Amino acid sequence: MFRKIAPIFALIGIGIGMGGGLLLLLMQVFPELAPGGQRFLFTDLDGDTFRHQPGLVRPPAQNRVLEDGVRFDDADGFRRPLWVASTYPIIAIGDSFTDGGQVPWTDILAQQLDQPVRNLGWSGFGPLEYAEVMDRYGRSDHQWVLVMFFEGNDLSNIQTSYARADQNGGVLPFDLTRVIGAPITDVRQLDQYSDIVIDPNDAYLYPLTQIRPDGSRYEMAYISDYLWWLNGDSAVYQESRNLEQLGIALQAIRADAGQACVVLVYAPTKERIYFPYADAAGNRRYVLENGREAILGAEGWITFTNTITVDYSTLQTRMGNLGRAVQTTAEAQGIRFIDLTPAFEAAAQNGDPAYYPYDSHWSARGHGIAALTIADALRERPCTN
Repeated sequence: MFRKIAPIFALIGIGIGMGGGLLLLLMQVFPELAPGGQRFLFTDLDGDTFRHQPGLVRPPAQNRVLEDGVRFDDADGFRRPLWVASTYPIIAIGDSFTDGGQVPWTDILAQQLDQPVRNLGWSGFGPLEYAEVMDRYGRSDHQWVLVMFFEGNDLSNIQTSYARADQNGGVLPFDLTRVIGAPITDVRQLDQYSDIVIDPNDAYLYPLTQIRPDGSRYEMAYISDYLWWLNGDSAVYQESRNLEQLGIALQAIRADAGQACVVLVYAPTKERIYFPYADAAGNRRYVLENGREAILGAEGWITFTNTITVDYSTLQTRMGNLGRAVQTTAEAQGIRFIDLTPAFEAAAQNGDPAYYPYDSHWSARGHGIAALTIADALRERPCTN
């Protein structure tokens, strides 16, 4: 009897094996088919400029879908990379610029370098949290540790995180519990957004009309505070407690990295890249008339003046001061510095914007620019530790 049914069981086993293999292949080609993922839609009306500046940003007439994907998280709660591996020669630490995007720059970098990259980004984190992430999850054997520094709010995040730690007995609160709401599977219209403030007088400050070098026009909304973080003298950044604490955080990351090469990747704001293209005859003048200047507060933290009129030419000369101060701080800790600003400035000369029009984050083009720039830099100067 056994001899008669053995071939049947063998055929069943082969069929199950082939079916499982085909299923795995399908999930690699179409990862959205894998179980446990969270679908997400991101549209123009989901942009953060509406929430940061209630009533100052005119919503677009139509709500476009910008991203439509499926997100998976790993056992620690971080975003699972497309290339899952048992070990990762490269890890990337950062905030939403690392954690977000339909295809984040970390996955594109893995393709470019033909090496798996672990994504240790977490939306809302800053440099003090980056050091904690490195201490808890980055001590394994890596060749590269990439720390993404966002020009827009990482210095301010240092101050708020420091204050939270001070209120908690010197211990930084650290929670990797990801709050996931009900999946949004339909494109919502404006009347379905309770958190977008409408100005009945239609007297919006943003979006601004942008003018490309070829004369074509498009619209873009900004977060004004990101502009004013760039409006400071060099000494303001260099002498601040914000930079001092950044240095301490980077020192801790460098110590935890062991023999790995540590790189600080500097991500510029949309304001830094595109504000120079805003129509000077349009609402840009009103933005400047309601400006502020970065100064040192009594306790050494960066703060701001009351509302002032900001001279555009002065703002232009100051826009690189923060980046240079961060570079000096990183290199003082033996950390390499990759500035993405030149690549994004070059991209602004032509093609679609690399940031979303109503959000401060990168579009697919922006993630691609970041990944290619980082890949070229790592190839040009390999890690020899």
